[in-house]
Amino acid sequence: MGTSFVMSNGVMRIVSLLSSATEIACALGLEDQLVGISHECDYPRSITHLPKVSEAELDPSRPSQEIDRDVIRMVRDGLSIYRVLTDVLETLKPDLILTQDQCDVCAVTLKDVEKAVCHLTHQPTEIISLRPYVLDDLPKTFHQIGKATGKEAQAEALHTEFWIRLNQINARAGTKLNYPKVLLLEWLDPPYVAGGWMPQLAVLAGGAPLVVSEPEKFQKLEWDEVEKIPADKILILPCGFTMERTLQDLEDDTLSRRLKSLAAYKTGQIYICDGNQFFNRPGPRLTESCEIMAAIFHPEQFPELVKKHSMTNYISWN
Repeated sequence: MGTSFVMSNGVMRIVSLLSSATEIACALGLEDQLVGISHECDYPRSITHLPKVSEAELDPSRPSQEIDRDVIRMVRDGLSIYRVLTDVLETLKPDLILTQDQCDVCAVTLKDVEKAVCHLTHQPTEIISLRPYVLDDLPKTFHQIGKATGKEAQAEALHTEFWIRLNQINARAGTKLNYPKVLLLEWLDPPYVAGGWMPQLAVLAGGAPLVVSEPEKFQKLEWDEVEKIPADKILILPCGFTMERTLQDLEDDTLSRRLKSLAAYKTGQIYICDGNQFFNRPGPRLTESCEIMAAIFHPEQFPELVKKHSMTNYISWN
C-alpha cells in the first residue's frame, strides 16, 4: 500500500483501528477527519463518541492466565483476536485506514483490515500499517501519517517535540552510577518482561532495566526466576490494563503471595502503572510514560512529576 494518498480538497475520511494511531492523528490536527475508531481508542476523550469499527474476540475481564492461554492458542491456530466490523466500515466509507502489523495480540492487524476492505467496493481505500518497535520508529509513524494526509510540517514538529521532551528527562536523571535496577513486568500471570521500546524508555528515565535491557522481544519467565532477579524497583504495567484492572488480578491469593515474596515488595518498591494509557501505546504520550518512570526511579529529582502522575497514573503497591 502507498503512503501519499491526499484528497484533492485536503479532507479525508479516516478510520483508525489502533489507539496510538488515533492519538498521532489527533496530534497532527486530523481529529475532525476521523470518522471511525477501534473499540480500544479512548484518547483524547473527544473522539470516544465516534463509531467503533472493531471488537475483541476475547473477554478482557477474565483472569490474566486464561487470557494468555487463549491468546497463545488463537495465534497458534491462525485465528484473529479482534474482528473488524465490516458493516460499520462500509457505512463510514473511509478514504484512509490506519492499522498495524507489529503484533497480532495488541490490536487489529493488517491482515484483518485487508480482509475487511475486500468487502468494500465503493471507492479506493488507502491502508497505512504502522510497525513501531524501537523508539526511533515512533517518529517514523508520525511521518507516515503526516505524508499521507498532507501534515508533513506537523509531523516534523511532533517528531522534534517528542525527542526534546525525552532528552530533557534524561538530562536530569543523573549518571548511570545512580540508576536503580528495574524490572518491567508487562504481564503477571505468567510473568513477561517488557521489551520493544520500554527498556529504552527506562534508560532515558534513569533506570537500568533487567532481563531485557535492549529493544528485544518480551521475555516470558517462571516465578522462581523472577524471585532471583535483584531488582531495586518493579513496575507492573500489563498491556491494555488500567491500574484498577491490574489490582483486580492481584486479588488472586497465589499471585499476590508471589509478589509479596519479592525483595522489592519488602522495601516498598513495587509500583502498579497504567499499562493501558501509557507504556504499551506507541504514540506521542510515550513521553509521559518516560515521565512516570522518572518519577518512580528518581522521586527526589523529579518532584513535579511525582505530583503530576502519582495516584493517577501509578501507585505504590504494598
